Amino acid sequence: MIKRIIFKRKNNYILKYSLFLLLFIIILYLISFYYFSNREYFVIPKFTDKYFVIPTNKEGEVVDYLDKKSLNNIDNEIQDFDFKNIDELDFTIQLYSNDNFENINKYFYSLLENKKEIIDHEDIFVFYKKTEIGTQYFITYKNYISKNNASEACDLLTIVKSCVILNLQN
Repeated sequence: MIKRIIFKRKNNYILKYSLFLLLFIIILYLISFYYFSNREYFVIPKFTDKYFVIPTNKEGEVVDYLDKKSLNNIDNEIQDFDFKNIDELDFTIQLYSNDNFENINKYFYSLLENKKEIIDHEDIFVFYKKTEIGTQYFITYKNYISKNNASEACDLLTIVKSCVILNLQN
C-alpha cells in the first residue's frame, strides 16, 4: 500500500510538472509570437541630406552648367514634316513615342507602308510636346470621345502589343 501511495504521489508530481511545463511553453510561445509579429524587421530612415552640393565659395574654380534646367534640352527643328493639330483630340491610342524625330519618321512611313490596308492615313496623328528636358514626338491612332471607347478599340487593335491611351485635353 505504501508503494501504491508513493507511486501515485510520484505520478501526481510528474503530471503537475508536465502540465506546468506545457503551460509555460504555451505562454512563452504566445509572448514570442506577439513580439515577433509586431516587430519591424528593418527601418529605412528618411534621406534628408542633399545628393550633391554646389559650393558657394568655389575658390576660383568655375562650375559649369549652373543655369541649365536640363542637359538634354536639344531643340529639334523639323521643317519638312506636317504635324497635326491636336487641339480637337480627346482620347487617342499611342502607337509609338520617341525623342528622336528620325525614329518617328521611320516608324510612321513603315506603318503606312506595311499597314496601308487596315489603317487610313487620316486616322494617324503625329505631334510633339516640348518640355524642360526636350521634345517628345508621338504617333497616335484615331480620336475617341471617351476613355471607354478608346479602351474597347484597344482590345480589338492588332498593331500594338499593349495600349497606352492618351488624354490630350488634360
